[in-house]
Amino acid sequence: MPKKPFTPEEIIAQRQRIMDSASSVMAEVGFHHLSMRKLASQLGMTASNIYNYFPNKESLFLNTRRRGFELAFLDINEQLRRGISPDKGVYQFASDLIQFAQRFPGYYQLMFQPPRLTLEESDAADQEVKYHLERLVDEWQQHASTLLVDALPGLVDCPEPQQKQMTLYFVSSIHGLIDSYRYKSLANLIAGVELIPQDMIRSHISWLLISLEKALEEFQQATSQAN
Repeated sequence: MPKKPFTPEEIIAQRQRIMDSASSVMAEVGFHHLSMRKLASQLGMTASNIYNYFPNKESLFLNTRRRGFELAFLDINEQLRRGISPDKGVYQFASDLIQFAQRFPGYYQLMFQPPRLTLEESDAADQEVKYHLERLVDEWQQHASTLLVDALPGLVDCPEPQQKQMTLYFVSSIHGLIDSYRYKSLANLIAGVELIPQDMIRSHISWLLISLEKALEEFQQATSQAN
């Protein structure tokens, strides 16, 4: 008796299963060292079966990175639904990002430390998926910037480059904290602590906001004197 074809739901589930495994493998060995055969063996399928879902390695990478941002937006959408205050919104955003990195380390690394594709690899990628991914990345960055502007009203009157600089400082500081724990790069400082404690997240965000407020005041003073 011939095997029944997968339902659309089963196909989506299988694609997600492949991406979940690929995110971990690519984060560990890197995109350029990913072996589709080894990935298939890990999943209990053949490499040709993977190609039924993703035509090439570039497509698998782009779709996996896109799925990472889609998973992250589930937390963001839940936060927006709850309608919390700007200060709490910034803290929740950072807390959700840290928890996301701890739940999905492979996806997180592909999202924020993606490998550089060669021109040939980039051309081989699905351009529609690539466009959708770029749009998600832009939306994520815009959300982070909007949260920060809401929490620091003085940023509203700042030029866009200044807002971007502040947002970059905010996000990269959180990213640095995450990576310190992920790679145990500062082992003595984090000895005995596996996960980033909530009170540390709260303190970290408070320090960040104070630092940004001070930088904002200095920028406004310099602008005022220049005028």
